[in-house]
Amino acid sequence: MQRRDFIRSMGLSAAALSSTALNACAQQKPPAKAVKIQKYAEIGKTGLQMSDIGMGCGGEFTPYVLDHAITVGINYFDTAPDYGDGESEMGLGRVFKDKAKREKCIIVTKLCAKGPYGVHLDVNTPTAKVIEAVEGSLKRLNTEYIDFLQVHAIGERENDVPRLTDAQMLAGVQKLKEQGKVRFLGVSSHGPHCMEDCLTAAIDSGHFAMFMPAFNFMKFKGLGDVLKKAKEKGVGVVAMKALAGAKQEDLSRFKTKDTSLAEAAFKWVFSHPEVSGLVITMKTVEDIDTYAAASGKRLTAKDQGMLDRYSEEIWSSYCRTGCSDCLASCPHGVAIADILRCDMYYTAYRDQGKALRGYYRLPQDVRAAVCAQCAGPCANACPYGLAVQERMRDAAQRLCLV
Repeated sequence: MQRRDFIRSMGLSAAALSSTALNACAQQKPPAKAVKIQKYAEIGKTGLQMSDIGMGCGGEFTPYVLDHAITVGINYFDTAPDYGDGESEMGLGRVFKDKAKREKCIIVTKLCAKGPYGVHLDVNTPTAKVIEAVEGSLKRLNTEYIDFLQVHAIGERENDVPRLTDAQMLAGVQKLKEQGKVRFLGVSSHGPHCMEDCLTAAIDSGHFAMFMPAFNFMKFKGLGDVLKKAKEKGVGVVAMKALAGAKQEDLSRFKTKDTSLAEAAFKWVFSHPEVSGLVITMKTVEDIDTYAAASGKRLTAKDQGMLDRYSEEIWSSYCRTGCSDCLASCPHGVAIADILRCDMYYTAYRDQGKALRGYYRLPQDVRAAVCAQCAGPCANACPYGLAVQERMRDAAQRLCLV
């Protein structure tokens, strides 16, 4: 198969995916005894109370799964126009056309165009285009308003702060607020460029009611100070990437009668009073019940011991989202962090389609092919001991279709 044909094959139609999902849905049975969300917290000073565990809608899910999440007490749903080329928003819309369900829930979507992941609105996008993008989300979501509209993935590009204060974007959002179509403005960030600086700029601007950073027990230098500042300013914080790239097939080794890795990781996030809750991707009823079981629980010594054991095992193999310390070492300007994130989707999450789509959206001159012939000045550039040169060459073999 030619590269062009393979990449095109990654873009399976939403209808095909939806049909597959609905067929799977018909075979699911209700659990014998569902867990319930035990804690809700206000997001900043918005007055909106979210379940401490929210549903990330980046993966394929069915109306049945979404209904089960609502039954369990999950009321926070995070989506984007570029999750599944609009299919994620449409999936939510199939359920939230029921206004009674819609009014119980908080919907969060991103300020970007419909399409494959990464179609962010550039600085100086005309106000009319900003409004048009949001109107598209409203239509797909079958709702009259969005609770939080987030500037998407700030820090994914270098020098990204101007996207936060772009006059055209802010004018569009203000008009949408006046029309009752957007309640609050937010921002999301998983780096790799200056995540802490970007989020600090968002807080200082006064335009943002909340933000969603990558935040987990593997820690992020400087982010703790940003969270404290957010708390002082009344800006809400909702965490993502709480599992630190944990491989699903490995989690069984980190489970005891007292706790599991997922439960311990979530409780670690909950131990930070600045954080209202977290978002985690849920695709099945089993995901929902497993994750919701951690709701309202406190971190214990046994939980921390499990996290320490896991951290020790993956310390030098986990690429910390939001860290960009290795980038300056590459003489070719290769997008190391972006490529390793794509490789994580390929190897850890086993989502090869998402991995390859993300990789081939990168400009050709910053992809990993050059790493095969490079002497590797990045080899010792990671402060956490990640073997960058080796990882990049492995990623090149997996992701470079020739």
